[in-house]
Amino acid sequence: MIDHANPGNDAAVLKAQQDAGNLSRMQKAAIIIALLGAENAKPLIESIEERHMRSFVQAMQTLQLVPRPVLLATVADFITNMNARNGSFRGGEEQARQIATELLDSERANRLFSAPILSAEGNSTDAVWVKLAEEKPDVIADYLNTKRPEVTNIILSNLSPIKAGEILGEMSDEAAEAAGHMMAEGSNADDITKAAIAEVVEIEFMAEGSVDENAEAASFMSDVMGVLPRNRRDRLMDIIEESNPEQAERIRRGLLTFEDLPVRLPKTAIPMIFRDMDNKTLLQALKAGEGSEPMTTGFLFGNISQRMAEQYKEDMASLPSMTEKEGESAIIALMAFISGLERAGTIAYIEVSDDSDTGMAAFEMDLDLPVMDAEDAEGE
Repeated sequence: MIDHANPGNDAAVLKAQQDAGNLSRMQKAAIIIALLGAENAKPLIESIEERHMRSFVQAMQTLQLVPRPVLLATVADFITNMNARNGSFRGGEEQARQIATELLDSERANRLFSAPILSAEGNSTDAVWVKLAEEKPDVIADYLNTKRPEVTNIILSNLSPIKAGEILGEMSDEAAEAAGHMMAEGSNADDITKAAIAEVVEIEFMAEGSVDENAEAASFMSDVMGVLPRNRRDRLMDIIEESNPEQAERIRRGLLTFEDLPVRLPKTAIPMIFRDMDNKTLLQALKAGEGSEPMTTGFLFGNISQRMAEQYKEDMASLPSMTEKEGESAIIALMAFISGLERAGTIAYIEVSDDSDTGMAAFEMDLDLPVMDAEDAEGE
């Protein structure tokens, strides 16, 4: 819908739609899959053929930082295409708004669809300027050297005089002189213009300055492959290694698999697993792991009380037979639970150097030697 009262907003929306249109179909698919998250994306990735998986990985690698408006435009385009294929699926602006709001916070979703940018108090952009003021003057100067004087004027006018002066002192002579001339004449930009520039600063400067695009993609792929069966994970890693060895190494550093737990999972996390994870799923994961990775299950049992370990082993023995798929799904659920602890900052994985085998030696003595609780000790 065109908003004739705010042509600047219309231009921003059209620009986002055009940028989204410049993405390849595989890049758009990569964005949609990434938005699903590792656990939800797993069933899709498992069903993708190897040749398409190769294209997906390459598309992920070519994507740089995707601004929020372009991301939302991609989601809207996906919804539109789905609507065209299935008459029972209602698309359009209202549905796009709803889906986009579920994926992102409502404020950012509204910005793409020409909703008011400012809050009722008119202070929604203040946080941008506060955050910008915390950056180093030379870093801000490098960014402003590429901007038009009119834009630089508005940005600097929202900072303290001292901060603005420090930044001008770090800028190139040509850019500083042009910006200084504009600042001397003052700025009569309205709130909508200021808010739009604040959004640009947040997307272009703050996001790009704080996010390593390759690291972000590697982190996502590490989470995805951490919940895949080993044979599927190894094939996917081979594809990435062939096309981008450096990115493959980043993924390996962030990858945590079931067989890695003895050397990378802190022992303090194990009581949390047994206490907070769904008991039935944990039992299934332990039973599946006992057959495929006995050292890992031994490590887990070795760091709980002997009485609890024996009880779990009895419960495991009484479980009905599981298919390979059921066992894999239970282990995936366990890994997703552990990943959630790490993302929440509750635990931190142990870093193990590639040229060291001390980690394996350090845990061998813990295997299947459960710690004694007080009652166990008294009975000895």
